[in-house]
Amino acid sequence: MWLNSGGGTPDLRRLYLQDISTVSGVPCKSFSATASPDESTGSSTSALGWGGQPIADSGNHRIAYFGRNRNKTAQQRQRATHNRAEFASRDAGLQQPAPSLLPAHVRSSEDIMSVEDIVQLLRRLNRAEALPDRVFRALHHLDSRAVALLLKDLSKAGHDARSFELFDSLRNLPDRHPLRHLCDVYTYTAAISLCISPQHADRAMELLADMKARGVERNVHTYTALMNVCIKCGKHAAALGIFNNMKAEGCTPNVVTFNTLIDVYGKLGQWERAVEVIKLMRAQGVQPALRTFNTLIIACNMCNQPREALSIYQELLDSGFDANSTTYNALISAYGKMGQLDRVLEVYKDMVYRGLDRSVITYSSLISACEKAGRWETALQLFEEMQRDGCTPNTVTYNSLITACGQGSQWEMARQVFEQMQSKGCTPDVVTYTALISVLERGGQWLLALEAFQQMVTRGCKPDAIVYNAIIDALWQTGVVWAQAKARELFVMAAKHGHFRNEQLSADGSRAELNLHALTAGVAMLSLHNWLQDIQRKVLARGEASLPPLLAIVTDAGHASKEQGNFIIKEAVSTSMSFWGAPFRAVQDRTFLGVLEAPSSKVAQWVRTDSFTAQMAALFPSSAAEAASSEQLVGQRERTAQAQCSEAFDAVKRFEASHNLALQNMSAQYSQLRPPLVGSLLDRGGKLGLKDEVVHDGVLLLDRAASTAAQMVPELQPVVAAAALQLSINQGATADSPQYSPAAVAEACNVDAGSLVNMTWQLRQLLNDDTMAISTMRCLKVYLERMGYRYLDKQGIYIMAGLPIMLAVEALFDLSLLNCRPSVVAAALLYAERRQRGAVPFWPSMLAKMTGYEDLTTPELACAVRTAQKLCRAAVYTNIYKQQSTNLAQHVKQQQMGILAQQQQPPAVVCMPASSTAASAATMMSRALSSCSTGSGNSSMGAPMNAQGLGFAGSAGAAA
Repeated sequence: MWLNSGGGTPDLRRLYLQDISTVSGVPCKSFSATASPDESTGSSTSALGWGGQPIADSGNHRIAYFGRNRNKTAQQRQRATHNRAEFASRDAGLQQPAPSLLPAHVRSSEDIMSVEDIVQLLRRLNRAEALPDRVFRALHHLDSRAVALLLKDLSKAGHDARSFELFDSLRNLPDRHPLRHLCDVYTYTAAISLCISPQHADRAMELLADMKARGVERNVHTYTALMNVCIKCGKHAAALGIFNNMKAEGCTPNVVTFNTLIDVYGKLGQWERAVEVIKLMRAQGVQPALRTFNTLIIACNMCNQPREALSIYQELLDSGFDANSTTYNALISAYGKMGQLDRVLEVYKDMVYRGLDRSVITYSSLISACEKAGRWETALQLFEEMQRDGCTPNTVTYNSLITACGQGSQWEMARQVFEQMQSKGCTPDVVTYTALISVLERGGQWLLALEAFQQMVTRGCKPDAIVYNAIIDALWQTGVVWAQAKARELFVMAAKHGHFRNEQLSADGSRAELNLHALTAGVAMLSLHNWLQDIQRKVLARGEASLPPLLAIVTDAGHASKEQGNFIIKEAVSTSMSFWGAPFRAVQDRTFLGVLEAPSSKVAQWVRTDSFTAQMAALFPSSAAEAASSEQLVGQRERTAQAQCSEAFDAVKRFEASHNLALQNMSAQYSQLRPPLVGSLLDRGGKLGLKDEVVHDGVLLLDRAASTAAQMVPELQPVVAAAALQLSINQGATADSPQYSPAAVAEACNVDAGSLVNMTWQLRQLLNDDTMAISTMRCLKVYLERMGYRYLDKQGIYIMAGLPIMLAVEALFDLSLLNCRPSVVAAALLYAERRQRGAVPFWPSMLAKMTGYEDLTTPELACAVRTAQKLCRAAVYTNIYKQQSTNLAQHVKQQQMGILAQQQQPPAVVCMPASSTAASAATMMSRALSSCSTGSGNSSMGAPMNAQGLGFAGSAGAAA
């Protein structure tokens, strides 16, 4: 069975398996450790960088997130399963009424029927048949307690409707009817308690009102039953009101009533008041029972107060009670919430030793504790133990197990659990699908997550806001254009079903606000995008008067909400508004911690500008993507991109593992002459019309030569640079690419052709005929290709690729980045520029999965990110980027209005007065834009994005 494949560590066996075997006498199956954490390509076993130099570790290099918030929020529902035990006395005998009260036609002994006989008779009837007269004749021989028992037995047999019909027939009889006396406190109380199963709280309240109207006695059992009904129907405040009404009517609560009151306070989140109930009981002369303490422990757990729960447990022991199975189940839950799995297993071991019953609640709590402790292997083993005990898992059990697998990033195992759940006849609920979607998202399997969501809808399980939050965020966090386009579709679907309507208008109508607090990042960014576009439509249609005087965006509700906020949203929205010059500004608010506010007059002007259009494209670049005609095409695109880019990045990893720079070998003269050499290669590459990555590969070959040669004569360095460019051109040559002869390269580089040929040969000898070079620019384009930028239009390509490509050009001049691997530098540049402009996710999950760079856990990544963020702060790049984005937005708008022909080229890049380096960046950006401006499936790569398409398949063997 698949469960036998779960891995177990030595610590796990010492902690759990041996203990359980010793106590229960049941030998546990052996488990082979088949699951091990994936080796991260971003991990470093040495303090030296790729360039052979130490990387400074500031001790504060970790950034807590890469654009994804993994903190659990209060929106994630907590389902608690409770043990229930019903106590019914069947010693109510048959009562023969006095002969003088019986009509002549019912005095026959043939009319006498027991409660069981009446239940069997009614079970044989069709649902459409009316109650037979024989039942009513038999009721003349029963008292009210027996009738109450009859009503309960019908409900237990699954005939709630018959039970209601029978009691309604009795209470609708005239007051002087011989059977009218059966409607007393016993039958009314029974009828009220039966409203729990069909969730008929309103009927229960109506029955109490009917008792008052008819003058029927209401006792403590009546009010307690009604409180239970309200609790089960989720009307906790109403249950508390009933308790207060009972006291006002002079009815004294009993221990069961106080237990119910504790349950109410627990579900209301008022654990302090629940604790005070025991003091109230004792003050009124009611002694707490074992069930009282158990209910209070459960209430504290429900309110996430496990330490208080343990304190109550100690009070239970001090009161002379022995813990039962319910107590142990609550203790397991308390220790599990505290993350103390060792104590959880100790409690379970003691439970087994004492021979206490282990129910589905026990095992569900154990598995949930393993989930919180991140011990998915133990969860699987406990699940197997559960099945050996003959305990049937329920939906809560499977949900906890799926979530536990998710904590261990075991998405394959989670799917197997889900499949077994269905094969065992256990119906998945909304929590199941939420957990499964989250697990698949963590595993980078957004297509499977989408498939699970569609299966959920097909099977009639109605998605709620939490499910929509999970699936939309899973798709959005990929950073892949077609996945984000699908996220937009699901967002629109959710909005049609009444979810994510977060806009509110103040009472006086002076301010409209969009509340993004506690939303996932994907839903928040889509909500913001839709809200701003809706404002634009209103302004264009009806003018500024259609808006309230003030508009606000709430990014952090603070203490005004019990739900935990998403700090990524707060940063991203504020950064985006500042980057694009939007009129929204942070303000101090008495209610919220994070608020951006703008007067409607300025917003109305802003939404008419091209800058606004550019920001909308930046918020949702997938809007510029070529729409996929079917789900099948979306899947095909994703699988193709994943396979090809993974192959390309495998070649990157092989290159970085087998090559490196030796910065200590580079002479001081070379370091001084390197910037003009790099600038010269960029200019010469531009004249030749070379692709960016070819030129950047040439720079890397030049650096490899400088770190390998004993010395490099300064006078010969221009020739060496030209030779490096020639070798890079040869490496990237394909059958359909332009051919560049040495003479053409020599002319462009202003060197002698014969010297170039000779130096090219010498350079090959110096590098042992290994001319492999995979630059930062080439890695960056692999990342962009994985995100699907080839399927965007010109504006979308520039929005996604413009700034990182400029930064990659400038990064060539920063010597500190030579100590980091090219793939790390490319990741840092992409992360830094996306964070600079508030583009969520800052580091897409699909790139994290492909590269293994999950977060900044290594000094190398931290060093590269710090440098990349420094480059981002250079105003010249952001100004060029914003100006060109605005120009493209204007161009698109004019095309839509029919002013320009569709074939007309977009405006050229605006080169602002700046340093020579910045001018080179603008020039390179212009070439990058023109080379990849075809869009819609034809990126600058031309060839498919795999190792061969990247131009280094021929040298892959040398890199292996």
